[in-house]
Amino acid sequence: MKRYMSWMAVAVFILALLGLSCYVWEKQKQAEEQAAYEAERHLVVYSAMPDDVNRGLADEFYKKTGWRVQVQTRTDGQIRRLLKTPDLASPPDMIIASEQVLQDQKKDSMLQAYTSPQTDAVPPALKDAGGYWTGLWLNPMVFIISSSYYERNGLSPQTWDELLQDPNLTLVFPDLAAMDMAGDFLCSFVEMRGRDGAGRYLRELQRHVTSYSQSMSSNVRIVAGGDADAGVVDAAMARQYSKDGAPIYIIYPRDGTSYWLTGAAITKWCTDGEMAYAFLNWLFSDDVDGILRRNHIYLTYTSDTGKNVLDAKGDGLALFPVKKQYTAEGRRSLQDWWIKSVRFGKEP
Repeated sequence: MKRYMSWMAVAVFILALLGLSCYVWEKQKQAEEQAAYEAERHLVVYSAMPDDVNRGLADEFYKKTGWRVQVQTRTDGQIRRLLKTPDLASPPDMIIASEQVLQDQKKDSMLQAYTSPQTDAVPPALKDAGGYWTGLWLNPMVFIISSSYYERNGLSPQTWDELLQDPNLTLVFPDLAAMDMAGDFLCSFVEMRGRDGAGRYLRELQRHVTSYSQSMSSNVRIVAGGDADAGVVDAAMARQYSKDGAPIYIIYPRDGTSYWLTGAAITKWCTDGEMAYAFLNWLFSDDVDGILRRNHIYLTYTSDTGKNVLDAKGDGLALFPVKKQYTAEGRRSLQDWWIKSVRFGKEP
């Protein structure tokens, strides 16, 4: 019996050794494949778009060109922090991020300029004048109205001031201190009307507000369910629910609106201009439109090369003519002001 036990121990040892060898070999193979991939011509892109979109961008661009793009999902905050990291191990060749991030990276000399017929088609207000970054998609704030309110009043209200005219109108509104996009609206509204004018308007509007929501989707559900007559939400969320059959009508404010802008830029680390230029130009293509729509993301394109949609009135989008030069600190300061002087009304 002892003789068999010794043979069994030897067999177990040999099997363990073989298993360990296979494991080491597999790890070595993976390391070699990763090294070969990194040595192969490719771009590294930090993108604040969702994971599924980023994977779609990488896969579709490879199918079209045979060039590899490693699109890494990062939040705006992560992009800011990483680009400030000294000796960043794998710096990006490009970034896809919000307008504020792009502006800040230009100020910090992290970007290099690039223009093309595709970027030239973008209006000046939606790109950097020197070509250091270019807007791709924007997500405007819009009105939605319930089907029951539409039956009583038609496609109204149509302007920001018309939100105040019906004394019986019930409204759901974003919490302007809870979301970056809502804070961007506040900054743009103050830029348009001044702090005093914006304060007067928002305090008067508050008489119609039944709830301030920290989620755009909840505002859409409330209006779709008939628990409020109207709401102020982002267009992408409203379009998504409308495509899914929600009984709402989307109205673009005729006097303009704020917008959250996402764009792209080539960084100072990029040495493969040919591939970077090709990828940036491709981001304006129908291929990318298809990727967004497959992921139920309905943004507004910055150039007329995109497939932009009209509202329930058949009108196109009008934007506030704002410069949006505020800083992150300035936005937080205005949000604090809104909380104190409007939301809770403790300060003038």
